[in-house]
Amino acid sequence: MLEGKPMSHEEAKKIVDDLYEKMHARWKEKVTESLFMRKLKDGTLPREALKLYYRNWASFVLTINTLGLAVYYKQVDFLKKDLKLMRMFASKLVDEFGKPEPPGHILILVRTGQALGLTEREVLDTHQLPAARALGDFHKVVVWDGALADYWASVVWEEAMGYFSQDWRDALMKNYNLDLKQVVYYTTHYEADLKEHEGTASHASIVRGVLEYMLEQGYVDERVGYGLEYCAVTPCDLNGVMLQGVLDELGIK
Repeated sequence: MLEGKPMSHEEAKKIVDDLYEKMHARWKEKVTESLFMRKLKDGTLPREALKLYYRNWASFVLTINTLGLAVYYKQVDFLKKDLKLMRMFASKLVDEFGKPEPPGHILILVRTGQALGLTEREVLDTHQLPAARALGDFHKVVVWDGALADYWASVVWEEAMGYFSQDWRDALMKNYNLDLKQVVYYTTHYEADLKEHEGTASHASIVRGVLEYMLEQGYVDERVGYGLEYCAVTPCDLNGVMLQGVLDELGIK
């Protein structure tokens, strides 16, 4: 258990690097190598499954993006200790809610949903499967009940999400006859999560930078039942649960 004591940059970087290594290993096991993703990549996943997953995913996106605003409010006393840190987080929120124009990424979320054959209301108004609701509910609990750094650990999977988006983009274009404009949601998230874009640092680098700063300054004091590693790997498990839940709902083996 970390006890909230300041440490050197080298010590902090080692802890964060290890966290990302464990997250990527769990993501590969639970998501990349899942039956759902194997079927998506080889083109044998029915369009019905694509649409059901996307509707459930869209509901999660609305949850996780708006939670960022709650985190900004809840952690503002910590963030204002370093205006550079505050600027990093604010730039991430501006990216989510301001680009390509307000209300932000939700616009491209709808556009790719429509390319998959969904209506705007089907993208925005979905009663989630229990297996899909778990991921958003986990993040809500971490925000409200976890320690300061637990939230930041819980979103390190944004780096994996960048590569996941690339897999979706490539599969939809190769196997399901969508063009680059139609897969704009996945193209945008591949770039936003992994690359500097329009003067904004990648989401992954922002999260990594905040975690390292928190460790260096001693702002990490893990709570029993939470903690950095648990919060980093559990979303990987729950993403896998969502994928399998869609297959189970449709009886796909």
